[in-house]
Amino acid sequence: MNYNLLCGNNVDLLRDMEENSVDLIVTDPPYGMDIAGVGWDRNVPPSETWAEALRVLKPGGWALSFCSPELYHRMAVKMEDGGFDIKDQIIWMITTKMAKANKLKPAHEPIAVAQKPISEKTIKANIERWGTGTVNIADNRVPWEGKPPTGWVSGGAKRRAFGGNVDKSTEQETERVNANPDGRYPSNIVGHFDNPEHQKYFYAPRVTRKERGEYNTHPTPKPIDLMRWLINVYAPGPNSTVLDPFNGSGSTGVAALRLGHTYIGMDLSQEYIDISEQRIADMTFDNITTTPAMFEEVVNE
Repeated sequence: MNYNLLCGNNVDLLRDMEENSVDLIVTDPPYGMDIAGVGWDRNVPPSETWAEALRVLKPGGWALSFCSPELYHRMAVKMEDGGFDIKDQIIWMITTKMAKANKLKPAHEPIAVAQKPISEKTIKANIERWGTGTVNIADNRVPWEGKPPTGWVSGGAKRRAFGGNVDKSTEQETERVNANPDGRYPSNIVGHFDNPEHQKYFYAPRVTRKERGEYNTHPTPKPIDLMRWLINVYAPGPNSTVLDPFNGSGSTGVAALRLGHTYIGMDLSQEYIDISEQRIADMTFDNITTTPAMFEEVVNE
């Protein structure tokens, strides 16, 4: 395993890193809510932090940041001010959150999906130079139940129908579309659903006591399976370098190392660094899926 856990101010630690040396950032920073009663959760990371994170990330690389529903906008703006482009929002559905007075029961947390601008004229050229720039849809499709669908469509969206390709059988405007046999596109909603009909469309992680560790005092560890899925989708290929500038108890690191990546974690707390070391030492490699290589077909832009 190749990893480095660093204790200190992440801005200072990031400044010591080489430019364009990281393939992917997955992080769970302070939400600015102070909901856990800890001082470090009072403010969202400033744009200065995101600017340094941008500098070490390769052009076209992704930065995924967990946020609170209430202050997602602040996190997104700080990331944009740091130079990132906000590209998407993943909704993590949570069924275990407690209800609060004068509010609807919290049932989700957003994940900001940001990207460092590419340095080349096309995504294909950027991937050829840096290895980064797109997402790994091919190896993360949701399998069909039964026979893949097919049908007749028309209009500009026809190539997206069923996640498949268009077979022209006539010169008319309508065209037949066959679904991709490997499955449908993964959704940007992930969570746990009791209904099997929903389960097949959404990825369903949950935190377990075993993966958390009895010694883990961090108030908000994230599920290893969720972090693994995020890394699988957004890492450019095997042996990527994954960075978490807000390491916490190391869930990103455990997931990245299980998948065979290099991991760099940063945190102000030596206690959390020590917990991360213990979680890495305790982790097993049962039923681990390696990160697939970046799919080869890329559309020129």
